[in-house]
Amino acid sequence: MKSIRILSAAFFGIIFAISILAQSPHPLDPLSREEISAAKEILLASGKANENSRFPTFILKEPPKSEVLSYKSGATFRREVFVVCYERSTNKTFESVIDLNAKKIISSKEIPNVQPSFTLEDITIVTSVVRADPVWQEAMKKRGITDYANVQVDAWSAGYFGIPEETGKRLARGICFYRPKGDRNPYPHPIEGVTAVVDLSAKKMLRLIDTGVVAVPQQRGELDPDSNKSVRAALKPLQISQPNGASFSINCNEIIWQNWHFRYALHPREGLVLYTVGYEDQGKLRSILYRGSLSEMVVPYGDPDKGWFIRNAFDEGEYGIGSLALPLEANVDVPENAVVMPAVLASERGNPQTKPRVIGLYERDGGVLWKHVDWVSGRNESRRARQLVLSSYSNVGNYEYG
Repeated sequence: MKSIRILSAAFFGIIFAISILAQSPHPLDPLSREEISAAKEILLASGKANENSRFPTFILKEPPKSEVLSYKSGATFRREVFVVCYERSTNKTFESVIDLNAKKIISSKEIPNVQPSFTLEDITIVTSVVRADPVWQEAMKKRGITDYANVQVDAWSAGYFGIPEETGKRLARGICFYRPKGDRNPYPHPIEGVTAVVDLSAKKMLRLIDTGVVAVPQQRGELDPDSNKSVRAALKPLQISQPNGASFSINCNEIIWQNWHFRYALHPREGLVLYTVGYEDQGKLRSILYRGSLSEMVVPYGDPDKGWFIRNAFDEGEYGIGSLALPLEANVDVPENAVVMPAVLASERGNPQTKPRVIGLYERDGGVLWKHVDWVSGRNESRRARQLVLSSYSNVGNYEYG
């Protein structure tokens, strides 16, 4: 039975992919793999970027609202790409807009005194620089830690606090946790009192803050208990069945369900975005919401300690909710009746990459919607609610966002 379900899911994925190819494009469709590659080629050919450039932002420049709302299927429309380019060798940031139809750059300018969001390369630099630094190693030895490879170094955004030696630099704070061999969760083992300040452009330690030795907690904090521990008995299986299939339809990036119509995309910064949400009322589509998304996710710890005052992460703008989207696991992250869909994003090198199974769509029972019983006749009038769920989950360090 399990293999049959897997095969049927794979078959549906094939049908879904074919349906995407058959649909006409829309001004709000996410960038395709071909468009991402074309935009990068235009940048390289113009000399506005090179193979050492990094692109923390590489997205569709959404057309003006008036153009989107007046668009008729099959008509031509503007197709532009907005790119933030970071040059590590010079520590400079540029913004460019590319016209894919005309195959040219519309605008390109340096944005002085700013830093774009993190890249995966930045995070790798933090780990390698910190572990190799002799001052940091001595700080670990003072805490009885010599197996440096078992120290997890999380890259935290640096923020801006007016510290003279930090001004104008691209920085990250290295926050350390001990991960004993076989331990799947290092966060119960914080190495307090040690904060590394890393210059990401120079790829070196700017300074190490050490406020004194604090014992590293040893108690394990596994999210899944060990098999030898007694746990609550598992519930009996719950199966969800839709013998006639789902009630929604998917047309490229448009979803129609009951009288609802809307479009969606996975934005590398914002995560899931809903567009042009409307409700069909007696043949007329009423506009409900033009664009809806998560604007920011800020985590201010508010602790004045030297190792903590810098922890004010903007997890969306500085890390990217959509770029860190996770593959959805069937029957765990989404129920068995879910349709899971991929998303195409640009990598930090400006290359197209497909993130598989990062968007889930399914219907679920919503309990009793309304109920009335005529007390004289005993006649029951009751209706069940149905809910449509479009979901995505992302991981930022010790946080999951759904």
